[in-house]
Amino acid sequence: MSKEIKWCVHLIIRNGKVVNIITHLSDFPKNGVVHLKGDKIYTFNEFKKSHVNDHHELVSNDQFIVIDDY
Repeated sequence: MSKEIKWCVHLIIRNGKVVNIITHLSDFPKNGVVHLKGDKIYTFNEFKKSHVNDHHELVSNDQFIVIDDY
């Protein structure tokens, strides 16, 4: 039985590579798979305007992908 999950995930992409993954999801299962489908692509400026509290997510780290949960 599948169930709906709310909110979103941000993949920050620079030069064609994912540099950060930030999850803003509700109701994680104890075990299972969360299947995500992208619905929007923003420029960095569009993201800043539409996600005013998430500017810190755009800071990249060249050594590894940051997977974070808020």
